Amino acid sequence: MNASTSTKSNPRPVLDLPRSSFEITLDIFGALGVLTMIFFIVWYWSSLPEVIPTHFGSSGAPDGWGAKSTLLVLPAISLVIYIGLTILSRYPHVYNYLWLITPQNAKMQYQTARQMIILLKTEIVWLFAYIVLQTIQTALGKAKGLGTEFLPIFLVLIFGTIGFHLFKAYQAR
Repeated sequence: MNASTSTKSNPRPVLDLPRSSFEITLDIFGALGVLTMIFFIVWYWSSLPEVIPTHFGSSGAPDGWGAKSTLLVLPAISLVIYIGLTILSRYPHVYNYLWLITPQNAKMQYQTARQMIILLKTEIVWLFAYIVLQTIQTALGKAKGLGTEFLPIFLVLIFGTIGFHLFKAYQAR
């Protein structure tokens, strides 16, 4: 762990923290999520009708329809999220923190925050992959939407991840 000097604009220590094997695994799993979306779209493209579901209500049922080309938006957004959060995860010293970052707590705070970003990135990518698959299945008449359990599971997963990591950061303050 190397620390460079802080600057007036950023008084926090800048640490060179190696990624953990868990973080590397999450990055690989997230990349597989993006590739999975692309695979499903390519695999089913010729079978899809010209009009597919483009939006799902809170019940999980489709409530908007559009051209099948709109399906390409989800992997594109996922790729932007994946790349953007991957880059952001390399600079934990620039994040906003609820607690003062000191030389004593910087390592743990940075690791906790970085892990949260990487985990959220992976969760979001796979949630998008699920939406792509369910959109395809719904368009083909094999499903009726995302399912009523999608929204509660999505919310618990995302906010649970944030809450867990905020608790870890609170402990490390």
